[in-house]
Amino acid sequence: MEKKRMIKAGGLFIVAILMTIWGYSYLKSNNLFSTAQVFYGIYNDVNGLSVGNAVYMNGLKIGQVRNVNLLNNSLTELYAEFTIDKDVKLPVGSVAQIADLDIMGTKCIRIILPEKQDKLLHSGDTLSTLLEEGLKDEVNRQILPIKLKAEELMGSFDSVLVTVQALFNDETRNNLRQSFTHVRNTLQTLEHTTFTFDTLMTDQKSRLSAIIANTASITENLKNNNERISNVLKNFSSISDTLAKANLAQTIRNTDKAISQFGGIVSKINSGTGSAGQLIYNDTLYNNIEAAAKDLDILVKDLKQNPRRYVRFSVIDVGSDKKPKDEK
Repeated sequence: MEKKRMIKAGGLFIVAILMTIWGYSYLKSNNLFSTAQVFYGIYNDVNGLSVGNAVYMNGLKIGQVRNVNLLNNSLTELYAEFTIDKDVKLPVGSVAQIADLDIMGTKCIRIILPEKQDKLLHSGDTLSTLLEEGLKDEVNRQILPIKLKAEELMGSFDSVLVTVQALFNDETRNNLRQSFTHVRNTLQTLEHTTFTFDTLMTDQKSRLSAIIANTASITENLKNNNERISNVLKNFSSISDTLAKANLAQTIRNTDKAISQFGGIVSKINSGTGSAGQLIYNDTLYNNIEAAAKDLDILVKDLKQNPRRYVRFSVIDVGSDKKPKDEK
């Protein structure tokens, strides 16, 4: 009995040791009892890839990373050892790309299949590698142009602010304030004018209606007398044709000739030639006429004062030889 207990205890101890080793290997992603395929990839930078990270192909998990370490104690090259399920066959030319699994930055190995899949890889082969640009780097790459444009825009905005501050000094602000005041006054005036016009239209509505009615009546009369107006226009056209056909040129020439002759007469008068010129410019005739007028005036006065001297009249002529008192 004691021997059986010792055998059982020994067996349990061995199972515990094996379970411990298997658990440790499992935690390190090394399944001792697994027949999975093992592949390798050599990188200059594993970008945070660690043991236990998954291996994906077309979005399907097909394995996991088993070891990541320096290659032959090199400081520039690292290798990653990862396992793939035995049922998955990788063709020659497959690429093991280190990529981001999620937005938190969890890494994984993504298998990129080639276009031609003639030959297959075997366990223990080394795959071509590729390092995907991280999400952070991608975001930085996308944001960098925006950042540069934002910096340029901020510089331009700063220049604009400086210019605005230089323009909008106290004098400019006062001018703007006065302009706004003028605009407000103009709007008030326009409002008052609109109200006045509206009031005028309301008060003079009847007159406007009468004016419109009169205008319509005039238009109607013009329409009704269209034929008469046409006749008047035809008559006026006939008169114009008659005037156009008249010998106006000959009339104008005769008028010009008469004016020329009259001008000659006036010239002779001005020069003292002829009777009219002598009458105007000769003083002798004027003096004789003036002297004759004075003698005639004296004679008329004497005739009024002494009529008997010039006229003898009696009802009974006695033949008196009596002479006038003044007669000698």
